[in-house]
Amino acid sequence: MSLVYSLSFSFVFNRKWGDIINGVKQHNCNIGYECAGNSTLRVITDADTGEVISRDWISSSKVKPGRPDRQDAHFIKLYRTNLIDIVRHKKLDLNEAGLLLLILSLVGWQTPYIINPGTNKNMSAAEIAVYLNQDRGHTSDILDRLTNKGIVTKVSRGNGRANHYMLNVNIGFYGKTIDDINHVNVFKDCAYEPRLEIKYKQTPSVNK
Repeated sequence: MSLVYSLSFSFVFNRKWGDIINGVKQHNCNIGYECAGNSTLRVITDADTGEVISRDWISSSKVKPGRPDRQDAHFIKLYRTNLIDIVRHKKLDLNEAGLLLLILSLVGWQTPYIINPGTNKNMSAAEIAVYLNQDRGHTSDILDRLTNKGIVTKVSRGNGRANHYMLNVNIGFYGKTIDDINHVNVFKDCAYEPRLEIKYKQTPSVNK
């Protein structure tokens, strides 16, 4: 289906071009639209001469342009420079490296907290072990070793409540920006000194 509309446009030009009287010229154009799937061809022609002035395709989509910035992204960022540094200097044994790999899948969206993907709640050592189907005592011991090496940090909750854990933001991260920029500072003074310190920006409040 093709729809044609006749519109009138006014173009104002600088007098130096010498072809406009009183600086204003009335120009009659025809604008035609032709639909093809999710796209529309728009053609603007001179109503008097038939000359094509503009021809372009317009795409129709309900999705915001650009890359999606949402919690269903299917990737996590790993910082290769720092991982190579860890591997080359043997800062982790195989058990520690194995648990690190497993908890990478539990990093929260735009936060370094280790969370339960089903509930989005922060996890204790016991909860991490249960979720990963691992021995609680062994998991807690390895988490302590990772904490001592600065790979993760414990978040004390006080009043006898179980600690929660955060992954060092210089190793891996899930998201584009961080919801609480103060979480970056947690790892400024820890046992692990990254070869490359990763810079983060605070998540705008409208995107949290």
